[in-house]
Order: sequence, then structure tokens, then C-alpha cells
Amino acid sequence: MGLWDLFKPQPQTPIVTSILPDVAKQEILRGRLPILNTNKVFLKRGETCHYIDKAIYEKKTVRKRYVRKNNGYSVPGLFKGTRINIGGGSTDVVDNVQYETFRGILYITNHRIIFVGDQMGFEKKIDDLVAITPYSNCVELQFSKDTYKLFVPDGNVTHAVLQQIR
Repeated sequence: MGLWDLFKPQPQTPIVTSILPDVAKQEILRGRLPILNTNKVFLKRGETCHYIDKAIYEKKTVRKRYVRKNNGYSVPGLFKGTRINIGGGSTDVVDNVQYETFRGILYITNHRIIFVGDQMGFEKKIDDLVAITPYSNCVELQFSKDTYKLFVPDGNVTHAVLQQIR
């Protein structure tokens, strides 16, 4: 890190305001799952919703870019219309990492994890959840091949709900 890096704008972590009632949050932290009513998500038979809150889904996209460097020269050949090329080159692979954020609402039921958003919504079964990593303002959900990074108001509350369901 150089001196000029101090003047570059640093990436900001998104701040999410909570819509989860404080009574429900206290119940979760005490070890009891609240039953919340929702009319946005269609629940299956025997399914109850235990968590509803705003979230921001951050998607990481890695694109490989190939940079070609050529060096060499060309001379006229012995016959008319021919040339002799001498030299070489190299190709470097550069990873171009981009992050996109999508706003939505996160629902956790006793069977599914549902993210409802305008563009990048998803639905995953809780039985397919392999690992969860809570942070103070984020939670990372690892499924078999996919990792979802969700910014939530309190990652520990989301972690507590998933631990109680599993």
C-alpha cells in the first residue's frame, strides 16, 4: 500500500436497516423461534416463516482477460510478395473481479431460505446448507457449489435462526 492509495475512495460496506420486529429478535436471541406472518411468499404445507428482514445480495463475478504482448520484426523475403517474420510474444491472464449488489428481502422458513429481489432472487432448501459464516453485518451461506454473501442488519440473528432450525 503506497501513499497514493490513501487518497483513493475505499469500498463501503452496505448498511441495511431492519424491518424485523424487536420482539421477534429478542425471541430468537433467547433460543425460541417466532412464527411470522407473510403474504409475499407462498408457503408450502407445514411450513412456517421464522425470519423476515431486508438484505443485500453481493455477487462476485470473475472474468479472465487475456493480454497479448508481441515483439519481433519482419524483413522482406527472397521472392516477390514474401516476408520473413522473426520474434515472439507472450500472453498474460488478468483476473477482472467485479462486485454487483442486489437489494431484496430475506425470508427464512423451517424448510427454505428465500431471497426475493427485483433481479437476483433465489430459493434454497435448508437441508442443502453446508456451512454458514456470520459477521456483524453480513452472513455467508455455503451450499454445495454456490456461496451467497448477504448483507443483513445483524448477521448473528440470522445465524441463530439457522442454527435453531438445523
